[in-house]
Amino acid sequence: MAKVPAKMLHLQSAQMLLRLEKCLRKSLPESLKVYGTVFHMNQGNPFKLKALVDKWPDFNTVVIRPQEQEMTDELDHYTNTYQVYSKDPKKCQEFLGLPEVINWKQHLQIQSTQSSLDDVIKNLAALKLGKVKQTQCLLYMVSELGKKMANSLLDAKNPSPNDNKFKSIHQKILQLSSLDPSHDALVNTFWYFGGNERSQRFIERCIKTFPNWCLLGPEGTPVSWVLMDQTGEMRMAGTMPKYRRQGLITYLSYIQTQALNKLGFPMYSHVDRANHIMQKLALNMKNIRMPCDWNQWNFLP
Repeated sequence: MAKVPAKMLHLQSAQMLLRLEKCLRKSLPESLKVYGTVFHMNQGNPFKLKALVDKWPDFNTVVIRPQEQEMTDELDHYTNTYQVYSKDPKKCQEFLGLPEVINWKQHLQIQSTQSSLDDVIKNLAALKLGKVKQTQCLLYMVSELGKKMANSLLDAKNPSPNDNKFKSIHQKILQLSSLDPSHDALVNTFWYFGGNERSQRFIERCIKTFPNWCLLGPEGTPVSWVLMDQTGEMRMAGTMPKYRRQGLITYLSYIQTQALNKLGFPMYSHVDRANHIMQKLALNMKNIRMPCDWNQWNFLP
C-alpha cells in the first residue's frame, strides 16, 4: 500500500479550539506547554497564534505557532516559537517537517514538555542542514497548597526572622503594582534567555498583553516582578540584588496564584537543574514537580 503523505489542518473555529483544549487537558502534564497556549488562545488569542494538527478530531500531533504575518524577522526566535505535543512522537517527524507547519528557514524555538521529541527534532535539524541546541529544565505546577504556604509569609501568628524582615520592607517601602511597558529593559537585563533587542520587544509585548505583578521600590521602579508568556508559564521572574532573599518572589507568586486560579489559568514554571535556590522556593511553596521536563530547542538554519 502506498504511503499517505502527511497533511496539515488549521483549526480555526472556536468550537474546534475548545475541543482541542479539552483533549489536551486529558494528557497533562505531557501536553502542558501546548495546553497552556491553547488556553490563552481561547481567552482571546492575544498573540494571534494558530493551531495546526495532522488530522481531526483524532489528531496525533498538534503544533501552535504564530501567523505568518507575525514572523517577519528571520532572526527573531522569540516570535518564531512553536509549541508541540504529540501522542506518538516517533510518528510526527514527517508532519513537523512540512514547511507550512514549521518554517525551518528561520531562527526558531520549539517548546514542549516531551523530552521524547528530542530525536525527531535533531533528525529534522540535520535534514534541514541546521544546528539545534536543547535546553532541559525541571517543570513545576502550582498547587492549591502553594497558596496556603505563601500566605503563611504574611501570617503574624507564626513569624520567622525572614518573614518579619519581609513584612517590614513591604509595609514601609514596597508597593504592590504591575509592570509598565517602559520596564521592559529592566526585566530584559535579568532574564536568563534575554539580554538583547529582540528579547526586549518580546518582554514588552508580554507586559502589554498578560497579567503581571511587581513590587515598586522607594524610587518608584520595580525591585521584584513576575511575568507570564503566551503559553501561560511564569517565565520571567526576577528581583534586584539588593532585595533578594526576602521572600518577594514568593509573595508575588502568591498574588499571581490568587488572581489567576479563580480564572482557571494553568500556572506553571521551569527551573534550571543547577538553580537550587529556585528549586527550594518551588518546594517551599508546595509546587509539584512534574514527572516530565521543560524543553526548548533553539534551531539555527
